[in-house]
Amino acid sequence: MKETNKLYLVKLKGMQSSVSGTIYGLSYVVAINPNDAYMKVKLYLDDTGIGLVQDRELESVSLIAEQYDYPACKIKLYL
Repeated sequence: MKETNKLYLVKLKGMQSSVSGTIYGLSYVVAINPNDAYMKVKLYLDDTGIGLVQDRELESVSLIAEQYDYPACKIKLYL
């Protein structure tokens, strides 16, 4: 089976609430695998300097949907 795009929910250890706007600790990410999903979030936060280093640590990555006709997670992703 070829690698397909997947939609992941990436949760970080910090920044899961917000007083002023964006909640950076919870992100929906399209990526090929869970590691790539986390790295997209982490690199963005590192480059922009958002949050403390410990807030950017990974808590979990959950598969939400997959761009495949018969996804194992049972939910199809359309792009």
